[in-house]
Amino acid sequence: MESKALENLRVLIVDDQRSFQLMFKGILYSMGATNVAFAPTGEQALAKCFNADYDVLFVDYHLGTGKTGKQLLEDLREKKLLKPSSIFMIVTSENTVPMVMSAVELEPDDYLIKPFSQRVLRNRIAKIQQKKQQLKALYQAMHDDQHDQVIERCQKEISETGRYQQFCKRVLAETLLNQQQFDAAEQVLSQNLQQHRSGWALVLQARICFSKQDYQGCLALCDEALENNRYFAEALDLKARCYMAQSSPEAALKAIQQAVEVAPHSIQRQYLVLDIARALKDTPQQVIASKQLYEITRRSLKQDVMHLQNYIRTVIEAAMDSEDPQQKNRYQQETLIALQRARLDESMIRDIDFDLFEVLCQARLESLSGQQFQAKRTYASVADLLTEQEHSLADAVMLLNQIGEYEEAESLQQKLPESAKSNPLLGAMLQRQTENTTERRRHFAEYNKEGIKLYKSGQYQQAAQQFEQALELAPMNTGAALNYIQSLLQLLSQPQSKVGDAFERCRKTFRVVDHMPLPEHHRIRYQELQSRFEKLRTERRR
Repeated sequence: MESKALENLRVLIVDDQRSFQLMFKGILYSMGATNVAFAPTGEQALAKCFNADYDVLFVDYHLGTGKTGKQLLEDLREKKLLKPSSIFMIVTSENTVPMVMSAVELEPDDYLIKPFSQRVLRNRIAKIQQKKQQLKALYQAMHDDQHDQVIERCQKEISETGRYQQFCKRVLAETLLNQQQFDAAEQVLSQNLQQHRSGWALVLQARICFSKQDYQGCLALCDEALENNRYFAEALDLKARCYMAQSSPEAALKAIQQAVEVAPHSIQRQYLVLDIARALKDTPQQVIASKQLYEITRRSLKQDVMHLQNYIRTVIEAAMDSEDPQQKNRYQQETLIALQRARLDESMIRDIDFDLFEVLCQARLESLSGQQFQAKRTYASVADLLTEQEHSLADAVMLLNQIGEYEEAESLQQKLPESAKSNPLLGAMLQRQTENTTERRRHFAEYNKEGIKLYKSGQYQQAAQQFEQALELAPMNTGAALNYIQSLLQLLSQPQSKVGDAFERCRKTFRVVDHMPLPEHHRIRYQELQSRFEKLRTERRR
């Protein structure tokens, strides 16, 4: 490569170390570069790329507290801010397996480990420039998502036995596979595998086996690929999916944990961890994966407050599941810290009423700590806001189920917005809560139903006992509380009743509904019962 190979090209160095910027600029000037710009953060680099096209980008992997180099590449591709001819190189001192594999997995044009020589840099750039020039039409078609053109250009390069035919075979097979042209993809892969058992061909063939539910064939191909490269995370992902399809979540977890050790910064991989962990009821693993999803996305274009909410919800769920008091307390503290930390990230929470979400989470923690009355009061303070803030309806549903307000929970669940229904993790949480409370709700309904039956037949003492048992299962249930009060008031109206005991029980039960937002039918009953209670109390004082 001639020393002036970078002449007239726009170059962007993205690195937060000023000393490296200046040193690297000197190297690039000696290679002919005269138009060199700098950006210390991924966010600033993204802004510069919105305003100008760069021919070559040298990007450090770690860029302080903002976007990583990997996230910057994802964002640039998502926004179509990289020209097909542009060169994107990760240049970093990071050489740990997770960092290298996470970056390489996204397939930048190259990955350079500091320190490196000018000769190495020159040779790397020359190779990439030559490839980009030779396959100019293919890169343009890939950039424009013109799948038919991609297939045609690959076939042309392969037929001419060009020097990049292996690359083109891979692109061709991947494109055919993504377009669900399985027979055509399998033909390309079969011919290639007869010549060379390359890892990429083995894994693409394994994907075809998986689509055909040939799980044993898929696993065998993945294992062969891993024999050649034990860091092949995609092969481990596919193994995990095969094991899940075969109802072997333990084996799936082992495979996906290996994949995460190799390359942890993949959204799809962390979602797979969550699916497997939920199947195994492995709460600690769910917390780790949900936190990773939040951390991966919080500085990228895929930033979504849903990931933050899911992480916090998962930690609360973990606290509910834990039988170890110390572990339960740690999860409760983690929830409070996450809520506090989120308040410092205005860009994350600006699209929702975070105050409402936080109050509902605090109420769930209060319920978890046995403070049922306080949890219900906390809910009452924000209940009127739920009709306007649908993003927290699901959290209200989970809280109401926790404190035993099953009827209101069911009513709100029917009003869940599409955003909640399309959130797979939230859907799984609601489903699990429903399953976990089914038995309790069934017994509660039986006691309540039997109490109503006994009340109607005039057996007020026995009715009160049934409602009392119902409240043991759902201590904050408004309907059962009103039924219990009504039975106690009947006992108080009878001379033979134990007035003192019934009166005290009645007074305490009113706390369940006092100053709470009530549906119209409950509100009318409450007022009537409150009036009767006050009248009886007045008579008792005489």
